[in-house]
Amino acid sequence: MERITIIGVGPVGASIGLGLMRRNLNNTEVVISSGDRSVTSAVSKMNAANQTIGNLRSAVEGAQLVVLDVPIGEMRELMEAIGPVLDKGAVVTDTSATKTPVLEWAEAYIPNDVDFVGGHPLPKRMPNSVESADASIFTDARYTVTPGKKADESSIRTVVGLVEALGAKPLFLDPAEHDSYAAAMHYLPLVMSSAFVNATAGSDGWREMHELADASFDSFSRLASNDPLDNEAVCLASPDALVHWVDQLIGQLYGIRNQIKEKDELLLESFVNSWELRARWEADAVVPDSGPKLPSASQSMATAFFGDKLAQRMQSLRGEGEDKSRFDYFRKNRD
Repeated sequence: MERITIIGVGPVGASIGLGLMRRNLNNTEVVISSGDRSVTSAVSKMNAANQTIGNLRSAVEGAQLVVLDVPIGEMRELMEAIGPVLDKGAVVTDTSATKTPVLEWAEAYIPNDVDFVGGHPLPKRMPNSVESADASIFTDARYTVTPGKKADESSIRTVVGLVEALGAKPLFLDPAEHDSYAAAMHYLPLVMSSAFVNATAGSDGWREMHELADASFDSFSRLASNDPLDNEAVCLASPDALVHWVDQLIGQLYGIRNQIKEKDELLLESFVNSWELRARWEADAVVPDSGPKLPSASQSMATAFFGDKLAQRMQSLRGEGEDKSRFDYFRKNRD
């Protein structure tokens, strides 16, 4: 019997377990390993694995595929721990939003007879806890695949098979390319969340002002409640890329700040522009039908295997075609 072992485990790893269990894969055992008894208890109750194993060595031995679902600050130590007990020919993947250092650690600690293929699921909604894990978050979601330097085609196909078994769509990216985008999409929001909390809850008026803190405060401040060590680790994983996006944000904030101060009519344009851009993303229409197509899994497989960056895929993403009117804000009459 084949074994898939998921180590960690957070909401994503538990959701992966649920997704695999619901596929009823033939001759395959799903194992979840965690040193946290509350996690293993929750996983058992929701039937997200065939069995849970607390001992790391026992969980990894015999596994053909190992999924690492831990914070970036724990990834290096985990790879170092499992390296000596991985079976020859096994494939290791991860779920983290940072790829360059993870691939470097994999090269250092994963044995030569084991392949590492990085992964990063990108659901549009994320469970808040292991208890709220949900296999459906992967349905039609993109899932990046970033092979290590020595990963062969068979290992890449193994991870692509996992992605497709979950109902997601594989997207191949170069690690540096991935991390540049991830800095904007994943780490900039947590910087914004922390800055927002420091500016509001750290203000002199917070004692009185906190009475008005409602669902909006809870939503926007949620990322600031992550483990501070994890937040520091992810920010320092791709510092140059993140600084670039922080600078872009500062520029946007300062522009809106001036528009508010001066009661500039361009303030409305700023909000209309953001409304339209988000509407396109929400409708999965960032790339127009007439624009460049993302490569299929089979096309991407060969390209990733031979090391190209697929840079052309990411060009001309902004759509100006006939369907643009669907995302134009309907301007209400002010009068």
